[in-house]
Amino acid sequence: MQTQELILKKRSGLELSTEELRELLYGYLEGDVKDYQMSAWLMAVFFQGLSDRELRDWTRLMWQSGRSFARSHRNDFWVDKHSTGGVGDKTSLLLVPLVTAVFQSLNIDGVRIPMVSGRGLGHTGGTLDKLESVPGFSPQISFEEADELLSSNHFFMMGQTQEMAPADRLIYALRDVTGTVESQPLIVSSIMSKKLSESLDGIVFDVKVGKGAFMKNLEQARSLAEGLRGVAKAQKLASVAVMTSMDEPLGSTIGNFVEVEECCDFLLGQEREEGLKTVTLTLASWMIHLASRGKISFEEGLLECEQALETQAPYDLFVKMFEAQGGRWSAFERTREKMGDHVDSLFFKASQDGWVSKLPPKVLGVLVNELGGGRQSKDDLIQPLVGMKLYKKVGDRVAQGEDLLELRFHEKGNRQKVIDTLEKAIEIKQSEVTKTQWVLETLS
Repeated sequence: MQTQELILKKRSGLELSTEELRELLYGYLEGDVKDYQMSAWLMAVFFQGLSDRELRDWTRLMWQSGRSFARSHRNDFWVDKHSTGGVGDKTSLLLVPLVTAVFQSLNIDGVRIPMVSGRGLGHTGGTLDKLESVPGFSPQISFEEADELLSSNHFFMMGQTQEMAPADRLIYALRDVTGTVESQPLIVSSIMSKKLSESLDGIVFDVKVGKGAFMKNLEQARSLAEGLRGVAKAQKLASVAVMTSMDEPLGSTIGNFVEVEECCDFLLGQEREEGLKTVTLTLASWMIHLASRGKISFEEGLLECEQALETQAPYDLFVKMFEAQGGRWSAFERTREKMGDHVDSLFFKASQDGWVSKLPPKVLGVLVNELGGGRQSKDDLIQPLVGMKLYKKVGDRVAQGEDLLELRFHEKGNRQKVIDTLEKAIEIKQSEVTKTQWVLETLS
């Protein structure tokens, strides 16, 4: 069938057969279907959607366009977590050592965490950028190196390789420039084509909801979660979806180096912001439930996590997570001790007494990025020490003149412009404000 006919068929809201979808995708990969033709088909999907069967087929074809991890030990359980992205979202850095520590304490050896993560773009942060703020750490490892890390450490942290779901990489680039990023079936197929490459047995989805998330309300988030779980189920992949709030930044930091600092303090028990603790322990407990093949309940997993956090084990595994891939933890600690030698700090103070009512995650994330802490385009270089520390969260009482946040940056731009942005963004009310409810709903 001619490519034009496939475009017209989808534009009319009709289903494409499995063979037609294969013809379209592999024709594109081989150069027979042109960029403008694939862009037209993607726009048709944006308006007409995909049926459940089309979505399963399209995702499978995208996944099978590349290489997957080999499973030498089929009896092991491979589990991962995927977040739809937000501001201050650092849970991956905590989940790997925490979940590993729990299974070690239970003397359960057959659980592996293969974690393939992405980079930040726009107002959201990326796990790979946070990891790379530790000098020497490299997420660019081969399949063979990743397999060795799984065998020795039970986990790895890596970025998507050229071999992994190459169709997704090409199609996402088209979506990015043709206004089709927001299509839910295309989001699902993009996420799942990469996750299926990990040869997982189970996955926990953290679907962000709110002002700083792609999904602005619970109905949209639930629909996305059901789409992700539907594809997972079709591939016999156990899954749980947790809808969590992104109406304010998660945790007390935004940035790269500063978020690794927060994770370090969290695992050492020095500072555990309530939202970060709630979301991390919820995701970890579901990962444990899945990886135990249901033998450990969510509630039991939660108790095991809390007990593990009373020990040194999660912190030791956290350091090992970096050092196993070239990270020099001692260099990280030296930089932390002498942070004032590397950055300037701006302390933003409360203009009045009251309760913090608004900390818009998107505005704060964009501000950190514009000062060098993130990317405006995929080729921008990141300054890892740029970041923000929040001393107050939504619902906290504050006194006039008290520090609300600290902004770390290299002297750049107009400080008054930064202050003006913060004054417009952050709100304080005279009456008491309800604290954020972090976990909104779970599909299991």
